[in-house]
Amino acid sequence: MYPLTLNIHHMKSKTLIFILFLSMSSFLNGQSLLDKLEEEHQSAPEYVMSTFKGTRISIGHSLETRKKNTLEVSFMSRYWNVPQETSNSFIADRMCTRFGVDYGVSDNFTVGFGGGFPNGIVDGYLKYRLMQQNINDNGNLFGITLLQAGTYRTRNIKNVELRDDFGDKLAFTTQLLIARKFSRKFSFQIAPTFIHRTSSRLNIDDHNHFAIGFSPRYKLGNHVSLVSEYYYVANPLKSIDTYGAFSLGVNWEVSDLLLQFKMTNNQIFTEDAFITQTAQNFNFRDGNFFFGFHATYHIQL
Repeated sequence: MYPLTLNIHHMKSKTLIFILFLSMSSFLNGQSLLDKLEEEHQSAPEYVMSTFKGTRISIGHSLETRKKNTLEVSFMSRYWNVPQETSNSFIADRMCTRFGVDYGVSDNFTVGFGGGFPNGIVDGYLKYRLMQQNINDNGNLFGITLLQAGTYRTRNIKNVELRDDFGDKLAFTTQLLIARKFSRKFSFQIAPTFIHRTSSRLNIDDHNHFAIGFSPRYKLGNHVSLVSEYYYVANPLKSIDTYGAFSLGVNWEVSDLLLQFKMTNNQIFTEDAFITQTAQNFNFRDGNFFFGFHATYHIQL
């Protein structure tokens, strides 16, 4: 009787020890798995989103690219008065427009093209995001995007280039868009720029120009931000007097629609033209003030 009782107690003890061993093993394995998942979560990079809300800050490009399979349809316009003219136009003495279409091939690669009227400039661009800013300065301190744009002028604008054949009417712009979102409200971008024009009407004008752009953005509210841009040209044209392109505006987000209102000193929409061939200083006199409107709508395909 007693030996049987002892054997039963002995078996119960072994069973209890075995159950405890399995429980500890499961706990340790579970804890190890949780630790691995936590480490993987911590090691996964977290990126800053919406350094700028649109692919353009005001008159120039931002470092932002469109999301994959997103189609962007845009309409740009400029309006201005000419004091020497008597006009019965509804809004202003003169105006010019540009219609454009942009498409996100991937999250980091966007292509676009457009056409302006009545200036007759046809343009296209490729934009690729090279680096994206990380959250909490854990990694990349800023974002970098490469922009390559090209234009063809169907008509003469400033009488700068030759008009003999197709190749004379081309221009190319390369920009490195470097930006940082310093806080939820403030972002800043610099844009080292190289512009090549395939021809010059006069020998005193360089075919190649070097410039740099400065573009701050300050968020005034959940859907409204104040933006500005200025471009300095190291070797400007000599055949005509030019000034640095400048703009001051407000961006307003309405669902999938982005509305941009701006004051600027130029009426051309492409980088090679407004950076190197802005012939007016920024003021409200002598037809030097231009009002700009830009509407962008996103369609997810």
